[in-house]
Amino acid sequence: LVFYGDVQTPAVKASNSSDYPVGAWDLGLSGSGINIAMVDTGVDNEHPGLVGKFVAGYDAVCYVHSDPQCILAGGREDDGSFDPDDGNQHGTACMGMASATGLEADGTQSQFYGSAPDAGLVDVRIGTDVGAGPFENYLLEQEFYESAMNGLQWIIDHRDDAWPGVDEEGHGIDIISLSWGITSHEDGGSDGSDMHSRILDEAMELGIVVSNAAGNSGEDNDGLSGMSASSLSITVAATDDKNTVNRTDDEIAGYSSRGPRKDNGDGNPLNELIPEISAPGTNIVQAEACVTSGSCNNFLGGDASENTYTGRGSGTSYATPAVSGIIALVMEANSELTPLQIKEVLKHTSEIRGEPSAPDVDPYWNREFGYGMVDALASVELAIFLRDSGQTGSIDPTLQSHGLNLTQTDVINITGHAWGQAGSVDRVEYRVDSGPWHEATYSDLPGELGALTPFLWHVILDPRELSEGQHIVEVHASSGGSHSLPVFYEVTGEGGGGSSRGIPTAALGLVVLVAMGWAGSLVLARMRSPDGEEAAIDAELVD
Repeated sequence: LVFYGDVQTPAVKASNSSDYPVGAWDLGLSGSGINIAMVDTGVDNEHPGLVGKFVAGYDAVCYVHSDPQCILAGGREDDGSFDPDDGNQHGTACMGMASATGLEADGTQSQFYGSAPDAGLVDVRIGTDVGAGPFENYLLEQEFYESAMNGLQWIIDHRDDAWPGVDEEGHGIDIISLSWGITSHEDGGSDGSDMHSRILDEAMELGIVVSNAAGNSGEDNDGLSGMSASSLSITVAATDDKNTVNRTDDEIAGYSSRGPRKDNGDGNPLNELIPEISAPGTNIVQAEACVTSGSCNNFLGGDASENTYTGRGSGTSYATPAVSGIIALVMEANSELTPLQIKEVLKHTSEIRGEPSAPDVDPYWNREFGYGMVDALASVELAIFLRDSGQTGSIDPTLQSHGLNLTQTDVINITGHAWGQAGSVDRVEYRVDSGPWHEATYSDLPGELGALTPFLWHVILDPRELSEGQHIVEVHASSGGSHSLPVFYEVTGEGGGGSSRGIPTAALGLVVLVAMGWAGSLVLARMRSPDGEEAAIDAELVD
């Protein structure tokens, strides 16, 4: 029996475990120098696992002009010097899942780590001690969540601030972690054009990566709320990890809101494919806020410095901060990545789950899991590769290239498909072991290549022309001076036996024909009979 403490951090492959012996931390990453703005009920950062993380804070609840506590207190500082407390528990728990160090009050080390244990905290309080916004209730409709809008606007306005008493690497705000809905009676229906979605879009465009919760309305939800429906942010669904680190038994949590978002009528079906990513959010151990222990009360001068990690909670709220911590690891690994590139890295490296829900738009998105279960190790490995190979600035998130199959007998055949989300792909390129780039071979080309028009590519190599041993083949789709994220395959060279570099034309044609048939079978396999059962299809390849 192996005790992991909580399973969330090893399950997303941030820390290592016996199930996944290498984690993102093994690459020397911990979130150091990255600030997460926890936009929530406040954080009791005196908790042993959160001590020393606070770099700035703001009380957006007090900012609300109608809040009597704010008036009586004479207002709150807006320069980042105010340190909010948490009278609810939600904010402290979320920050613990993002960046707790696992330390206990007596100095001993527990295993209750967040996914980025060295990330800093910008504490932005938007919720009251009862968890809702000021005067929010089920009886009176609230046009908008005033404190949330003010808190998010404060982050945008202060995103580049040099915080007093903080080293330069701790300046500014890098990530927004938002585990929040608009109102307690909000049940979805946003098309991404509401003010809450738009301000999250603005944050992404200005360089702040936004990780936000999909919501807890379950599979019969009526779309997504304004805090979940942003076109640009990274919306997180929740899985049930069954209290095991191993991911093979994970399922989508019953409460996790499903996509897609309602259509905003902009003619772009891609931005309705929300959520984008999923992570464990069920039965997660919490860092205790001051209010949790019973004998601790912020208002009576208490703090959470003697508290530990007990109690468990569930929700997309608790999946989101794990992803926020992974984003911090990716940003630490490659500081040149833009928010949209980071979003694409998370999607590209996720573990695909579920059948495609909108195959005509994207063959990988699923309405429950998004593009898949987040993988911290794969994400930071790709971020490091882009940094070290000098490719970061060339990555266009709208260009897509994905591998489908590798076979190696007398001929090495790598098959994949590519497309552009906003326009056409000019070419697909490959190289072996960082050598010169070559253009791939194509099949099944449509008459006109445009947006959302996939086609098959093939990398066909003679193993005798490769030196003996293992080689890495890197493939990407390009357009103009930009290209997609790469896919990698390991192939085996036989060395020195071939007389020519190329593959004979007849052999090439046969390989492409077989590859077309194989790839076509992927499409046929997705066809279903009218009653929903898998349909058996008899077919043969013809000349």
